Amino acid sequence: MTKITREKILHRCFEAICEGGFTNLRTDKEIKRLRITKGAFYHYFPGKLDLGYAVIDEILMPMYAQRWSVLEEKTKGVAVALNEIIENIKVSSTDISVKRGDVLANLMVEMSNEDEGFRLKLEEVLESQVKLIQRAILNGKDAGEMKPQIDARSMAYSLIGQLHGCYAVAKTRNSRDVFTLMMNALQRQLKEVLFVSAGTEPTSGMGFQRMTA
Repeated sequence: MTKITREKILHRCFEAICEGGFTNLRTDKEIKRLRITKGAFYHYFPGKLDLGYAVIDEILMPMYAQRWSVLEEKTKGVAVALNEIIENIKVSSTDISVKRGDVLANLMVEMSNEDEGFRLKLEEVLESQVKLIQRAILNGKDAGEMKPQIDARSMAYSLIGQLHGCYAVAKTRNSRDVFTLMMNALQRQLKEVLFVSAGTEPTSGMGFQRMTA
């Protein structure tokens, strides 16, 4: 039961962070919701920051790695795969997810200047995504699917930043429609800036076909 209780604490508190941020997380409130003792809670997490660090390491890192995981083994079809990931993020969004915003982006804004340990762990999550996308773009360039003059690392940072921006603006407007419009614009921009010119670009894959429609 030890592992199960710890997992329940982590996931319940992660949900609370998604809803209201880390600063507003009330561990005493979550203890009551989980119907556990304070002693049980503090046995696993001596302090609130310890809990926050664990959420980043054990939930956020795997979650964002999974988002881009399809790119890991791609040496061809990278352009299609990249667009399909963005398409999936767009179509799977809900009114609730848009209202909450992107949890990583939210925590970066909220906590980077509050605690250095928190900032470093958030940076690890960011960097893991950047490296994965960077490698995929390099593979796409090697396969002739992406423009050779593109700087892969800069483009990876730009893509993550623009995704965060889509969430931030849509969250402020409290509008899933705004999120969809901005994601459509991001897909068009990727096609124009990153992918090779018409006639040589990949045409397979539903995601890419939707993008060019």
